[in-house]
Amino acid sequence: MNSAIYQNFTVTEDKRGVVTVSIDVPGRPLNILTRDAMEELSQIVDAIEHAAGIRMVVFESGKESGFLAGADVSAISEIDSVEEATRLIVAGQSLFQRIAWLPMATVLVIDGPCLGGGLEWALACDHRIARASSHTKIGLPEIKLGLIPGWGGTQRLPRLIGTHAALDMILKGKHLSATDAFRVGLVDQAIDPEQWQTQRDHFITKVLYRKAGRSHGWLTRVKIRLSKLGLIRHAILKVARNGIASKSVHYPALASAIRSIEAGFERGPIGYQVEREEFVKLLNSTTSKRLLGLFFAREKARKFATWTDDATPVLHHSPIRRVGVIGAGAMGAGIAQLAAVRDFEVVVKEVDDAQLQSGRIRVGKLMKGLAARQNWGDAKLKSALNRVSYTTKPIEMSDCDLVIEAVVERDEVKAKVFAEMDRVTRPSAVLASNTSSLSVTRMSQATRHPERVAGLHFFNPVHRMELVEVIRCVDTDQATVARLIGFVKAMGKTPVVTADTPGFLVNRVLFPYLGEAVRMLGEGYSVKQIDGQVRKFGMPMGPLELLDQVGIDIAVHVAGSLEAVSRGTAEVVNPLSEMVRAGRLGKKTGRGFYDYRKGRKWKPMDRFNKRQEPRFAPTREGFVVDGMSAIQRRLIYPMLIEAITCHQEQVVQEAWAIDLAMVLGTGFAPHHGGPLHLVDTIGLKRVVQNSNQLCGLHGDRFTPPEELIAMADRGETFFGPRLQLEPR
Repeated sequence: MNSAIYQNFTVTEDKRGVVTVSIDVPGRPLNILTRDAMEELSQIVDAIEHAAGIRMVVFESGKESGFLAGADVSAISEIDSVEEATRLIVAGQSLFQRIAWLPMATVLVIDGPCLGGGLEWALACDHRIARASSHTKIGLPEIKLGLIPGWGGTQRLPRLIGTHAALDMILKGKHLSATDAFRVGLVDQAIDPEQWQTQRDHFITKVLYRKAGRSHGWLTRVKIRLSKLGLIRHAILKVARNGIASKSVHYPALASAIRSIEAGFERGPIGYQVEREEFVKLLNSTTSKRLLGLFFAREKARKFATWTDDATPVLHHSPIRRVGVIGAGAMGAGIAQLAAVRDFEVVVKEVDDAQLQSGRIRVGKLMKGLAARQNWGDAKLKSALNRVSYTTKPIEMSDCDLVIEAVVERDEVKAKVFAEMDRVTRPSAVLASNTSSLSVTRMSQATRHPERVAGLHFFNPVHRMELVEVIRCVDTDQATVARLIGFVKAMGKTPVVTADTPGFLVNRVLFPYLGEAVRMLGEGYSVKQIDGQVRKFGMPMGPLELLDQVGIDIAVHVAGSLEAVSRGTAEVVNPLSEMVRAGRLGKKTGRGFYDYRKGRKWKPMDRFNKRQEPRFAPTREGFVVDGMSAIQRRLIYPMLIEAITCHQEQVVQEAWAIDLAMVLGTGFAPHHGGPLHLVDTIGLKRVVQNSNQLCGLHGDRFTPPEELIAMADRGETFFGPRLQLEPR
């Protein structure tokens, strides 16, 4: 084979005729398939096709960070014509088809991420092996960007692992571990990290001498065969269609994926054409544009430069390695468990032995649950558990680099904790509060070093919720902010830095929406009406179900802390307090706005009163078109108004960060892009007009913010040119 030099690849050949192609895209922390990389890979495949004596080709990564994170998303987002999009998809499909047609055996080696286009490349090969380490993630996440796999993923994956397993991966954008990938038949071997190099070489040798076969168990093989049979396949696809019916209105990629998969089985090679056409159609959809925008917002939020000056010296000289957690309730235990899983040494402190033992049980239960979900071995579980120590003595926190308090939500208790930690920790340690609404600046006044105090607001459940609000107090210095952003990233979360104001950002924007739902329930609307309309809007759950998840007692506390910035909180606190007194605290007690059986939602409660009809009947009169029903408008507009107010007051300075925080922290319908994107889509003048109309009907809490009125008068938007709703 020729000895050409490539910018993105290294190509070598050994005496056996085994060619190894290593991808290492320069200037990127993770490999991605840029246009240049695709062109070079095409050249390499061309050279292999025309070379003599090659018996086998091995594709692998030249980076320790992993094989491939997928295609270049920024390049995809910049495509502005159907012709250009079609050329991109044709190029990828053709390249991977040429790899599939190579006459010699091909093996793709997966160590680390193998996502999107990376997995589609792998599917074009004869064999795949994966390192069974925690950083190996295999999947097709395109659905999360409002797209579908476009380089053969919808065609090859169902044929390899069966219709059911392929639908599960594609429709959910699901990532599999190496072990799970082997279990469904996606990889030929999942290799223990301790034996990686030896077993990798051994597998390649077996393939070279045609001694390697698929070693999956009989049950896996039977499942794959059955799910590809005509009648069973049709039944699986029908169930899938029914399952996505309500979501596909907002997320058209779900239906596109099913159509592409079905075409691959029923129309043979035409399936690739269907996949291509569906991808191109989706790329120009509003949903895809919004989801791509959120993708880039997430990437921006995870960069230090977004929030601080150059953080490299700070992080290099003062890394956070040992974390103290004070309070081992639901939040404290969740933070401790996640930190230990992320390889931090953790010290958990409680006030007495009884509560400490309860905390130990809580952390252990969380850890064992994760181990079961991810199929950990006993040694890995034991190692993670051993990274957590427990104490009732403050002095045991003295060598922590970061201490996070997660005690009861009372100012005086938290101030006492901060004063105590200020005495026992070294001057370089960061002290952080996980409060959801109290003033962290006020807590910092109990210390001698307010510059190293900040808020670190995790959301419940800690292991699932991606957002962490980093609260910058009046005296918090840049170094502290930088260290906390580094810690949040190391925990696998996304940071958004906020000012220290009541409720910070997410709770402040969320509460008017939740409060309006409580008011409407008191007026005679039903739980079913309220939550049902919000789910149709695109939220994962309605406001009343969300209150049950949060806890009615917690909601009462947060509402009280928002009195200074939110109108009419007493109207909401009073009925919620009655529920607390009646023992209806939400899901945790089995009774809230819904009754629960064995932890599952069962039936909604009756209205607060006996009125059979709402006091304010739904009406369209006086409103301009905004794409919402009357109930949706009344519930969603309080969020829009409060998000604009937070932007006006610079609780968070950037509009994109407000939208990202609301999507990650509350599940605000992602296809809308966030509340401020939705304002742009509706049109600022229309939002002003409808807010004034709502204000006349329901009160001054709907008064449009000054910034909104001024921007509307100037013809401005939050994000520049937008797709606006047409009158109907």
